Amino acid sequence: MKNSSKIIGQKFVIIIALFSSGLIFSQNENDAVRLAVPGIISNARALGMGNSSSTRSGDYSAMLFNPAGLALSHHSQLTGSFYHRYHENTSNFFDEETYYKNSATEFNQLGYMYKAPTTQGSLVYGFGYQRNKDFTSSLDFNGFNPNNNSMIQDLTDRNDDVPYLLGLSYPLNDVDNIYIKDTTHINGRLGQSGTIFEEGGINRYSFGAGIEVAKDVYFGGSLNYLSGKYSNDREYYEDDWDKHYNEPTDVNDPNTKNFNTFYVNDVISWDMHAWEFRFGFIIDWMDFIRIGGSTKLPTTFHIKENYYLEAYSQFDRDYFIDIVPSESLVDYQIKTPLEFALGTSIDLHLLNINAQATFIDYSQMEFSGDLNLSMIKENNRVINANFRSVLNYNLGAELKIPFTEIRARAGIMYYPSPYKGDPIEFNRFYLNAGAGIVASESLIFDVAYSYGFWDTYSDNYGAGQSRVFQSVSSHTVLITTTIMY
Repeated sequence: MKNSSKIIGQKFVIIIALFSSGLIFSQNENDAVRLAVPGIISNARALGMGNSSSTRSGDYSAMLFNPAGLALSHHSQLTGSFYHRYHENTSNFFDEETYYKNSATEFNQLGYMYKAPTTQGSLVYGFGYQRNKDFTSSLDFNGFNPNNNSMIQDLTDRNDDVPYLLGLSYPLNDVDNIYIKDTTHINGRLGQSGTIFEEGGINRYSFGAGIEVAKDVYFGGSLNYLSGKYSNDREYYEDDWDKHYNEPTDVNDPNTKNFNTFYVNDVISWDMHAWEFRFGFIIDWMDFIRIGGSTKLPTTFHIKENYYLEAYSQFDRDYFIDIVPSESLVDYQIKTPLEFALGTSIDLHLLNINAQATFIDYSQMEFSGDLNLSMIKENNRVINANFRSVLNYNLGAELKIPFTEIRARAGIMYYPSPYKGDPIEFNRFYLNAGAGIVASESLIFDVAYSYGFWDTYSDNYGAGQSRVFQSVSSHTVLITTTIMY
């Protein structure tokens, strides 16, 4: 039987306890998607052409797209890049629109390519650092949910301790005074608001090589150590705007009358690492056409997760109940699926045109590790039932402006949603542009801009009960300097 007693002060109550409750943010399929969807950050030349670089690299971006492209370089190279990413989100929550933004600026590439002396053909080694995935995003919402549901009710239905400790639910006993479950007087019709900040990224430390094994036939491979961090910081409120709840929400505590506010702040922080292997080929055909393909093998991320929680409830006359912040740690693994890309490029002397398609079967994502066995099985069942295979498309072109050392670039990227049944508006679409200047025989400057846009939604709890619809856009500027010798 639960003990319903609390420590009572004159104006507020503090619960001094470390507790074990169901996580408000538990590990789910969205965590796997976060790792599996390809990032867009590469170098400025590739991004300006929509990352359509599986058959035309000759620079450090080959480590990311197709290691065979290393062997296309005619020089040893040292390259460095940084980027600025600006994320915008317009939310619609029960017909109330809210705009929010977040941004990040990072050094994202430092790579070295060594062209080894050969009597024929080409052999190029590459190693260095690349940050190709950025998790920066944000969300703000505020509206009135007129329906008979709330996070308080959702947590109570799952017998989570948070509402109980905050005086928002109480034990329900049978006629023999034996505990059955928790129950609550709260029955929806609340103002709901919140903010979410996401930050972090994935860094790769790579070693690879590309070799011309026969005339105009290239093979390559790269071994990549991935490490990164991710954080999701959410603040969430439920408020009794219309003063529905005048009676005590805890029948054992008369101070819990005139409910005003429920607040929770939960933060998920990841430290993660993985080993990734890529290999590919490129074939020159008829001197102006190239075809090629590359494969990224399934990659297992090892995640150390820290979950932080604090919460309070507020009642009449500034009566508070607080939960002392608590933390919990868990280790688990997420496997991301195999990727296979095929591409072609056409060299028309002044104009290069590149295209590629990448196959990803998101239903092959998988959880394992130290999570509860039932949670692992449920997550993997949901993934198998709700995700699909997709083809991502990349198209780009580079124009050598006559009588100058300037290269103009443009490209598009189209990444379909991995969820079955999503409308077309949920697919990610990117419009890219860029330019390069050959300052000398040994120095090149490149810049690129990418504008991405798509729709999505998130549920504060349950499925469709407190849903925030979102229109997302991202702006990425990337600058690269390359020294050749």
